[in-house]
Amino acid sequence: MAIKNATYGRSSGGLTTLKSNIQSQCSSMNKILSGQEYKDLISTLKENWAGTDATDWINDLDKQITDIKKQISTVSTQSQKLLDEDMANFKKFQASNVK
Repeated sequence: MAIKNATYGRSSGGLTTLKSNIQSQCSSMNKILSGQEYKDLISTLKENWAGTDATDWINDLDKQITDIKKQISTVSTQSQKLLDEDMANFKKFQASNVK
């Protein structure tokens, strides 16, 4: 994941943008892992490599890709949860400063 700019301040807008950017990056990574290039790789392997070793290797690759996608999903879910908690704490803090 490449984060080019990180503008994060104590604002609900900054938190919302950060959540959106993380979600977008995670979604992009999942699309890459199951996109056309991956399908082309599998197709090329099947065309040029036969036998149980090829099948086993492709199955192992599929399992690893599935595991990576699960990890990306976990990162996305956990970051969203933590940022939601931070937003709630921030709003609570802001409300306590109003007198």
